[in-house]
Amino acid sequence: MRDPKRSFPSFISAATFMDIASTPPQFKDFFGVQTPNAAVTQIRCPLLAFFGTKGDVGTEADLELLKSSIQRQSSGPSRVQTIMIQNADHMYAGEEVQVAQTIATWADTLV
Repeated sequence: MRDPKRSFPSFISAATFMDIASTPPQFKDFFGVQTPNAAVTQIRCPLLAFFGTKGDVGTEADLELLKSSIQRQSSGPSRVQTIMIQNADHMYAGEEVQVAQTIATWADTLV
């Protein structure tokens, strides 16, 4: 099936479409951008979120919104860090080393 939310040709399976349609409300707004009792409140460990600078999914502003939304919740991750992966597209193609280094550097801060 063609994904109706994309402006360019993007396809999903019928099963994925049905999963999206039957997702509980607290998971549709997982990070609590618009809802007060978001599913992210169930996470207690530190969280790392990132996008690529050449991606079609999110921007630095989106990551800041994600972070501020999580911080507004009554509970949730003990820490949230966000980063933009330079020159990376949606799949981080060719930037796998940068992604791995980003995750490793972040993981080193957890001890």
